[in-house]
Amino acid sequence: MSKLLNGVFRRRNLSTSVFGAFWAASAVIFINDNVVVTTFVEGESMAPTLSPDYHETRDCDWVLWNKLFSRSALQRGDVVQFGNPYKPEGLAVKRIIGLEGDVILLDKRRKPQNAEGPEMHETRAWDAWKGKAVVPPGHVWVEGDNVRHTIDSNYYGPVSMALIEGRAVAVVSPSKFWTKPWEGYQSRTKVIQHQGKLEDWTKGLPVELAEIGGPHLPP
Repeated sequence: MSKLLNGVFRRRNLSTSVFGAFWAASAVIFINDNVVVTTFVEGESMAPTLSPDYHETRDCDWVLWNKLFSRSALQRGDVVQFGNPYKPEGLAVKRIIGLEGDVILLDKRRKPQNAEGPEMHETRAWDAWKGKAVVPPGHVWVEGDNVRHTIDSNYYGPVSMALIEGRAVAVVSPSKFWTKPWEGYQSRTKVIQHQGKLEDWTKGLPVELAEIGGPHLPP
């Protein structure tokens, strides 16, 4: 009889453990998909702010991202993770430079260039902006902190807010735990900040500026 009872209790304990593990795994998946997630920042585009040693050692900073942010609360200077317009299956990490309605005064140092010589479509499109780009409603202008090694809005234009998956909370790498190295950074890209209602975002602008504002690079 005691053996039978022990067997019953063992099966109950096993069932309880499996049930608990299932709910724990479900909670982790829910949190990662909807609340916060930690990922590493690979590449040089945000150096020296994030992963400054990547070029030499391939060391990457780990960053905690808030996925519950309000898109209306996004600010210039925020570091965000979003769906990469060049690689739909991948993610990109950049800094928000301009918000919807802003006029971006393009930095010549960030002009798309092809080191191999032939001119790129992105270069012609950048030139077509004639030094200024307007961020349309529902979009942001993003740039990497590393001027010479970044593919950002200067290549693919304003990014839809719908693509943004998280806003950086803090670096959680052991050597930099809970630091925010992106704070205090001053971009050299000049921005004419939008004032007034978004419905009037093109009013008062030169015709050529109103025409080139849009979610995509001009042809």
